[in-house]
Amino acid sequence: MNITHISAGRDRSMALADDGTAHGWGGIKLLGATLPPGYPGELCTSNATEIGHNRYAQPLPQTLNPGQAYVGLVDGYVDSLAIARTGSVLSCRPVVSATHGAQHAPVAGLPASPRQVALTESAGFALYADGAVWSWGLRGNGQLGRAVDTRHAPPAQITGLTNIRALAAGHSHVLALDSSGRVWAWGANAAGQLGNGGLQEGTQPQAIFLPSRIQHIGAGDTHSFAVDDKGRLWGWGANNHGQVGDASARYFTRPQRIRTGFTVAQIDAGMFYTAARSTHGDVFAWGWNGMGQLGRDGVGFSPTPVRIRALSNVTQLAAGVGHVLASNGHGVWAWGDNRASACGQFPSTTVQLAPHPISFA
Repeated sequence: MNITHISAGRDRSMALADDGTAHGWGGIKLLGATLPPGYPGELCTSNATEIGHNRYAQPLPQTLNPGQAYVGLVDGYVDSLAIARTGSVLSCRPVVSATHGAQHAPVAGLPASPRQVALTESAGFALYADGAVWSWGLRGNGQLGRAVDTRHAPPAQITGLTNIRALAAGHSHVLALDSSGRVWAWGANAAGQLGNGGLQEGTQPQAIFLPSRIQHIGAGDTHSFAVDDKGRLWGWGANNHGQVGDASARYFTRPQRIRTGFTVAQIDAGMFYTAARSTHGDVFAWGWNGMGQLGRDGVGFSPTPVRIRALSNVTQLAAGVGHVLASNGHGVWAWGDNRASACGQFPSTTVQLAPHPISFA
């Protein structure tokens, strides 16, 4: 199986294969199922049709879309978003049956066939081939990027954003990268994650001053990153656990050059930690390590990048709130917070310190 995309959410993991089949594991409720071999019975509910710790802990990947191919997906804090091959955008609940896959419904009022979807804790975003960005959901912290009169808003285009080619979403803030290499940001800003020099939330997209043309962006819960055309890393926002990578302050309101010691190809982040992939396919992590997100022995944090030596030739990374996924295009590995089986282990293994291979058999 060839893996084209991976996504890590709050307590789930997802992988998309080149044939359009999506797989999910972790915080998923599996309906009408029997216990997999070796599953600890004391972790199960009394209802025979529901298995898992608190009913949401599936260590084995489940097919999310039988009979309907996906071309994109992203996992979030509560639900997930998928782009069907037919062009529709689906909002998917973490409740799965063997015959019908994840419970899902089309997002009404949204144009078809976006090239990317993204999620904050309570809002969705869709990026289209013409560079337009649409948003919907709760307006809190200005995360919709546009003025709305109601607490919950239906899909509409974010004005003022053009030629956007990539999105990155944190807990309540969003970054957008345009075709000229500029980065835009909006939403929550209590830790400086918008990079504009202040701490006030932004309800409209605002360009961030960066001295170089940017090629890639990444967002953690309350911190942000940009990778320039020379593979250099810039970071800003919350740094209370060294997650930005510069130990000189607890937060930064403007981008700081982060000395990594390697050329960065991809950056992603979660709650208080960061993961990066080098151009050689090596994986590094830094920041908080209370749930094993740094992939090292023990749970000590590090404000400087730590190489995860068990991994090489990695082509994709995805950071969730407290766990990380890595793929080389043919397999997937997971480590970090496994309390809901997001790392593919029984939830009795609460912390997965080393990368664990996921079996799709």
